[in-house]
Amino acid sequence: MSAARLPLSYEATPPFYVPLSFFLTAALFGLAAGVYLLLQPASLVSRWTPGALALTHLITVGFMLLVMLGALMQILPVVAGAHLPAIRALSASVHLLVSSGAAALAWGLGDGQPALMQTGGGLLGLGVLLFLAAAAIGLRHGAAGHTTARDLRFALIGLAVTAALGVLLVLALSRGIALPLAQLANLHVGWGWLGWGGVLMAATSWVVVPMFQITPNYPGWLTRIWAPLVCAVLAGWSGLTLAHSAEAPTLPQDTLAALAAALAVCFALATLLVLRRTRRPQPDASFRTLQWSMLSTLAGVACAMLAVWLEQDGWSLAAGILVLHGGFVSAISAMLYKIVPFLAWLHLTQARIKAPNMKKLLPDPPVRRQLLLHAATLPALLLATSGDAWAGRLAGAMLMAEFAWLLVNLAATAMRWRRTLLAHH
Repeated sequence: MSAARLPLSYEATPPFYVPLSFFLTAALFGLAAGVYLLLQPASLVSRWTPGALALTHLITVGFMLLVMLGALMQILPVVAGAHLPAIRALSASVHLLVSSGAAALAWGLGDGQPALMQTGGGLLGLGVLLFLAAAAIGLRHGAAGHTTARDLRFALIGLAVTAALGVLLVLALSRGIALPLAQLANLHVGWGWLGWGGVLMAATSWVVVPMFQITPNYPGWLTRIWAPLVCAVLAGWSGLTLAHSAEAPTLPQDTLAALAAALAVCFALATLLVLRRTRRPQPDASFRTLQWSMLSTLAGVACAMLAVWLEQDGWSLAAGILVLHGGFVSAISAMLYKIVPFLAWLHLTQARIKAPNMKKLLPDPPVRRQLLLHAATLPALLLATSGDAWAGRLAGAMLMAEFAWLLVNLAATAMRWRRTLLAHH
């Protein structure tokens, strides 16, 4: 079933505070990443420094995972027809476990404290396990006849694998358990980037991009094969990597890794082509940021390939920054600026209240300025990899300001929603 004809069960939408609490807390973690880089400006000289590991997990777990879980609390009931049991208690428990786990893990990695690493890994593992169990219960009776619902299931498999690999890495780092550390780290990155984040981004994009950016649907052949093929390629690559963990990468491993990268390129190019055919007379800032996200992803894949061929850490560091900040944070920010005002409008409408226009709930000027700052932060982060203290401080200050502004914009939308609600009671 195409995204255009996809039935959306808006009556199943959870209370507004359920996704909103995840989104606002996520912005705080992004702000914390900026503060950390401001105080530890040499963190980005290598991907393996304690500071780089702390920063990476403040973004991937603190920001990205929280946003994605909050979005899934909304998407699973509305798009996939999954009834999540006791969603208020579930969301509060998952929010507490994941946010406290992210803080403990980042602190433990940055400060080299095994006890905090284990605490963070344990809390995160529990939070993810609780969410996956609830999602599995809900999806047993959910819709299975369209690609988005199917791809959401693949994304949850990717989350489970990413989390399991993360727990193993925490045990290896904090307890000295003899595990192939480099191989597990590569698998953790691959599944986290493509199997979890990438598949969820794609599954969401099949619906959200045509809906909010007024574009044609993605090609049917792409939506049918992309997510299953990603998971199959990652599974094959993982099996070969673990089977040859004591050896240099084999040709089949390298071939599957290149195929995974090609699938990422395929999604980014397809998104750019779909966006070019928008029916918007005047594309807004979130539209441009989504384009920026896809271009950054393409640049990140190119740097990742160079890192493999040249065996230089600098290229892998640049790839990580381009994919995480340029790719994921850009796309997530662009989508948040569409989703949050839409949810505010939807909840007011469902309460039989005349809702303001979405541009009144979240005006364009502050969004445009925040996203310009976000775009300017990317080259600053790349410059910070030089190890220069002032470059690191500048990048940290810009990152801190970027997420603080995102938080203010989202909170302002929530306040306008609440004022409108109270005015009618």
